Amino acid sequence: METISYKDSNYFSKLMLNYIDEDESLKNFYQLFPNKNNYIEQAKNKLKNYNHREILVKQISQQMEGLDLSKKQQKNLKKLAEKNTVTITTGHQLNLFTGPIFFFYKIMQVIKACKELNKEQDEINYVPIFWMATEDHDFEEINHFKYNERVIHWSKQFGGPVGRLSTEGLQEVFDYFFMLIPNGNKKEQLKELINQSYLSNDKLTDATRKLVHLLFKDYGLLMIDGDDKELKKIMVPTFEKELIESTSYQHVIPQNKKLEELGYSIQVNPREINLFYFPNDNSRERIVEQNGNYFVNNTSIKFSKEEIINDLHENPEKFSPNVILRPLYQETILPNVAYIGGGGEIAYWFQLKEMFNSFNADFPLLVLRNSMLIRTEKQLEKQQKIGLSNEELFLNSLDITKKRAIDSSKIAPQLPELENELKEIFEKLEKLSELTESSFADMIQAQKTKQLKGFEKVKKRLIHAEVKKNEELLNRIDSLLTCLSQQNGLQERIKNFSDFDYVDLHYFIDFIYDSIQPFAFEFIINTLNEKP
Repeated sequence: METISYKDSNYFSKLMLNYIDEDESLKNFYQLFPNKNNYIEQAKNKLKNYNHREILVKQISQQMEGLDLSKKQQKNLKKLAEKNTVTITTGHQLNLFTGPIFFFYKIMQVIKACKELNKEQDEINYVPIFWMATEDHDFEEINHFKYNERVIHWSKQFGGPVGRLSTEGLQEVFDYFFMLIPNGNKKEQLKELINQSYLSNDKLTDATRKLVHLLFKDYGLLMIDGDDKELKKIMVPTFEKELIESTSYQHVIPQNKKLEELGYSIQVNPREINLFYFPNDNSRERIVEQNGNYFVNNTSIKFSKEEIINDLHENPEKFSPNVILRPLYQETILPNVAYIGGGGEIAYWFQLKEMFNSFNADFPLLVLRNSMLIRTEKQLEKQQKIGLSNEELFLNSLDITKKRAIDSSKIAPQLPELENELKEIFEKLEKLSELTESSFADMIQAQKTKQLKGFEKVKKRLIHAEVKKNEELLNRIDSLLTCLSQQNGLQERIKNFSDFDYVDLHYFIDFIYDSIQPFAFEFIINTLNEKP
């Protein structure tokens, strides 16, 4: 296994690079930096304030009822009931068949972080939690995954919380998927996964829960669904304050301005009320306040202030936090110490610290998830034969070839010198022009601009000719990066776990687990032996 810096991958924002470098300018936007000592300090702080353990354990137990829990899951569920137990959490949308492979990386990082912390001390128990984003309603973001450069797409009309979506129609989607996969052990394992999850459950929440369970049960992972009446009862005081006072809006806007003043982009913008309402299973609409009345967007539903507060107390399951309030919901109901997420996720948490303070809620450690590039042994051999560095695996094939062509060219090194000579000639002409009328100076300046532009065209054509001589090398590099799915983005955001070359799925998952470095901030590159 090898690593490169996140900076050298050229795929991480200035905000994330500054965060992992512990830049002083960002320290007011989070509580503690996620080093190992701070996990323990954060856990001690959280345990002082947390008091929802009984209802949490009861609801997780009910939600996971019917699953064949592994011994590690049973042990973690029992641990969760103990007063010295905290959680480490990651969350994700209910992407069809997990979506891109980084889904595995973030979950495995949660699991491995808990294991290492439990191994090093016995004062506090750490339990891994996967938060299922069942209340999201952006179906277009989750209804597809890629296999062998084909998009496996689930077409359906739906506008409500995706967790309540019927799995009807998925048989045809997966029948097409199975047609693409060569016969063998891998195909049979994937079929079994799909049959036991998507094709044996009526709702997407249940199907996804079963899929995640089958993939990670041997590692002790617990799952939680926030679309739960009993859990939302805990949030009634928070949601009431949000409805009446627009609390989150008041505290997120100033944070956004501070981040923008430091030159960072804002990920999400708060609304005056950051809550949705469920009129039915097929709809999730914003709540809007106007002149003391509350309206549910795109419906005829209208409340007075007293009516909406009464409805909240009687039917909390109808209220749903948006992207601003969801982290607060998560951190309120869980004894959580750390959230592990991608760069975009972690970035919007920086907008939320003052909002957390206003609700007297503990702000978790923010952990940038591991990123990884997986290559086969054959791909490593090709990389070595071409002479590509690990850093070059993150560049465009044409840029790599162009640099190589310039470095090895006999012509290219002479071009800057010739360009300087051309500039010197015009500088001499400009001095001579001072001895005559000004119109002559203008003519020289115009000619200088014209000649330098012409020289630039000549330079580009010469370099293009040098690259052309290296066309075979360009094709070899392009072929390798295309196979790695690194040519137009990061592999981890393109390839699904089904798209990798392995014989045994559990061997592949163990390979990912072994590769993960839960407390390091580097881009991992590892080589997969195709046969266990």
